[in-house]
Amino acid sequence: MRILAGQIEIAGTASDRAEVRISRPSGRVASTTAESSGHWRVRLPPSAQAEMYGVSEVVSGRVLQASGYLLVTPDGLGVVLRSGAGAMVLAASTPARVTALDIDHEGGAVVSGFCPAGTKTSVRLDGDKLGEGRADAQGRFVLALTGPVNPGKHSLKVFGDSMNMSLNLDIDRATPLTSGPYRTTRVGRDLKVDWMTPGGGEQTTWIYGQDPGVP
Repeated sequence: MRILAGQIEIAGTASDRAEVRISRPSGRVASTTAESSGHWRVRLPPSAQAEMYGVSEVVSGRVLQASGYLLVTPDGLGVVLRSGAGAMVLAASTPARVTALDIDHEGGAVVSGFCPAGTKTSVRLDGDKLGEGRADAQGRFVLALTGPVNPGKHSLKVFGDSMNMSLNLDIDRATPLTSGPYRTTRVGRDLKVDWMTPGGGEQTTWIYGQDPGVP
């Protein structure tokens, strides 16, 4: 994803020669046909606010929805929002850092970010170890916490070989969505996204600005 000639260009892969549709809750905004290799790209007009899109392909008359929703920020950052899983920020980061925190209405949480590929990572909340894992070959880690994150102030720490990141959290309960399937709120350099999952539940995704929590 990039900004090109004042527009936001989105690229991806689909089935060969499939019709690819990009839609907002109000309706379709763009479509294209994938190449024989499956690659496709579309350009969307810029927006002064973050926008959420659904991406689908049509194969043999069937509409197949891509996993997750695509959130695009005004500066062209793409984030895949995934129900019950960690958000995928579509831009690698240097140095290592936490890029997102997802919390559902019951306090289930997933923290995600980037660090050196293969690094073993652990997460502590208020001093209690609540998860561990290992960064993949692209340097992306996704850690599901084994305990809930309740409303209030918390200290989150993600650490491992050659990395040590801390982040102060101030979690509140999301107010019900009444004017659409998602709501975005800018909090300093961070973006809070309250959104409706395909299953009908509500999830909050915090997308952190550049280098949060890096000592």
